[in-house]
Amino acid sequence: MCGIAGIFGSGDRDLVEIMLNQLVHRGPDDGFIVHEDNFAMGARRLSILDLEGGRQPLSNQSGSVWASQNGELYNYQANLELLRKRHHQFVTRCDTEILPHLYEEFGEDFVAHIDGMFAVAIWDTAKNLGVLARDRLGKKPLYYTQIGDVLYYASEIKSLLQVPGFKRSVNLEALHHYLSFKHVPSPQTIFDGIHCLPPAHYLVYKRGQTLKPVRYWDLSFKTDQELAQLDESALVDIFLDKFRQGIAKRVIADVPIGFFLSGGLDSSLATAVAAESSSDPIKTFTLTYKGDSSTAGKD
Repeated sequence: MCGIAGIFGSGDRDLVEIMLNQLVHRGPDDGFIVHEDNFAMGARRLSILDLEGGRQPLSNQSGSVWASQNGELYNYQANLELLRKRHHQFVTRCDTEILPHLYEEFGEDFVAHIDGMFAVAIWDTAKNLGVLARDRLGKKPLYYTQIGDVLYYASEIKSLLQVPGFKRSVNLEALHHYLSFKHVPSPQTIFDGIHCLPPAHYLVYKRGQTLKPVRYWDLSFKTDQELAQLDESALVDIFLDKFRQGIAKRVIADVPIGFFLSGGLDSSLATAVAAESSSDPIKTFTLTYKGDSSTAGKD
């Protein structure tokens, strides 16, 4: 878990530092900020890949595009090979570094080329343009607010509450949803004026233009005719193959990994599959409650 915060339309470094201070718990290993006249971007880092050289935000070769992210890009290596063939050069082994290069190649469509869990911020200095993007299922959070022509964003709402001029008022519609569903559906939040970027969306900031989140992916429920013809045994084999692929790309790290065991089938199966290909024992963790920490049952 990492944390990002920043500003599009202003280079207020001091404010970004204040915003980042609210996110130290998300990234205890490092904090860094880059800024120019029209942007300021910062990141708090929990080091997973390239522990020594992966400080972010990171730029492309010319320094014209900057990027930071909270998350992990599972297809980092495949994109790295593609970009090197197109003469891009890299100075770290951090997955974040592919982001400014992908943007340089594909523009706003860069998000269609990454597979992972992520909340991404990109600034294009040549166009004075910023992009925010969130992963397909919304595993990583990303919030934003706009005051005048300036856009502020962060991994947690508490960072945006530090923005001068932001008036704290409860979003009554969001409060209604919270009391009904026990959560606030995106893009609303409990505060008026603070929005959650929905899963599978990106947003483009350009001074003077209206902010409009754009969906880049949707889940298809269309029946696969070939799969529909298969028996249960064949479907199980296909599922296990895809499941193993999913686990394999989630255990790539330069630090030890562990699994939380909830007692259910999903966490147990994920751990068992990871253990199949691991040369070392898999560390597991389980949370329990003390006997006096929960409400006693009634006979």
